[in-house]
Amino acid sequence: MVLVLLLALPFTSPAALASDRALINAIIDGQPTRVSILLDQGVSPEVVSREGEYDGKTALMWAAERGDSRSVDLLLTYGAQPDRTNPKGGTALMYAAVEGQDAVIERLVAAGADPNHTVRHGWSPMMLATVKGHTDTVKLLVSLGANPDARDVYGWTLLMRAVERGDEPMVQALLDVGISPTDEDHSGNNAIKIAQRTGNTDILRMLERYERGG
Repeated sequence: MVLVLLLALPFTSPAALASDRALINAIIDGQPTRVSILLDQGVSPEVVSREGEYDGKTALMWAAERGDSRSVDLLLTYGAQPDRTNPKGGTALMYAAVEGQDAVIERLVAAGADPNHTVRHGWSPMMLATVKGHTDTVKLLVSLGANPDARDVYGWTLLMRAVERGDEPMVQALLDVGISPTDEDHSGNNAIKIAQRTGNTDILRMLERYERGG
């Protein structure tokens, strides 16, 4: 019985594992020419890291996070799935959003990545870009089809997150894409109430001015 179970397990040769690691390392080290050579030699564009916190992180995710547009293009050309997920449901687009890698975001969405993909608690590329303060990325994602009215599992809007963080440029960016400061969560909170509670008078004036239409 033990032998049968062992035979049923997937087997990856040491040589294949070494090639997988070589591709990931080439991306981490910023060597797209090396990435191209390894892909030409038959290394799969879908290789993943297998160590600790990085377990399940694909080559495309590594390249997206680094903003390595050339490696992203190579991996996609060789068949990497733009929306493959890691064990927590994250995608390459989400890694790019966290780091504000706008050029990569454009490439991934053009290849079919979903700008409205969500993971546990309702986190999306837009939410990640918002909490990281990437205003240009938020505007780009909206232009690429991301829903500015998306909410997390608690009913919080992107604007509420930005107000809580005291991020004035992001608050302005989110008002510019049309998010209302009076939209409420499941408990009746809204962006204006959060600004009042946190005592941020500058943001409160921004929100009230928006509500007055000017």
